[in-house]
Amino acid sequence: MSAAATSRETILAACRELVSEQGLAALNMRNVAAACNLALGSIYYYFPSKNELLIATIESVWEDIFRLDDQAKSGVSFTDYIEGCFGQILRGIEKYPNFFTIHSVSLSAGAQNKGKITMDHYLDNIKEKMILSLRKDGQVKKSTFTPSFTEADFLNFVMSNIIFLLIQKKSDCGVLTQVIRRIIY
Repeated sequence: MSAAATSRETILAACRELVSEQGLAALNMRNVAAACNLALGSIYYYFPSKNELLIATIESVWEDIFRLDDQAKSGVSFTDYIEGCFGQILRGIEKYPNFFTIHSVSLSAGAQNKGKITMDHYLDNIKEKMILSLRKDGQVKKSTFTPSFTEADFLNFVMSNIIFLLIQKKSDCGVLTQVIRRIIY
């Protein structure tokens, strides 16, 4: 028998493991308590409701998936950065099967908005890192962006295409990076 989880972080680590192995549907207070070797009441101390537990777990999984290293700051090309992001997301999908498609339906109606806000937060964080990478790429043509085609427009295009590739279960983003190269270099 393993030692009892004694912090919010160790409970969330156990939740990520449950989600990875059994899916988000397996996440409930009793399963988490058993996985953490804790009394059920101890889980309620950290998470007052199942929705709070689900939202915290979803946030934790998003953090794990999008724990992008600091490539954006290191000066790699924007296309290399996009390939790295795509690869990280693919590894996250492998680690947490069906997470992207099921997490919003796992929450009660009242908590679905908070789940969407959480997802949007992580997507915005990715866009911020993308813009940093884009601006650090010295090969980008200065004439690429205009008032009618802004960096934000371009990054929305890139993110939409990444999401589309993921929905299509593509394991490569080569076509996207070729399009990006033709646009910005």
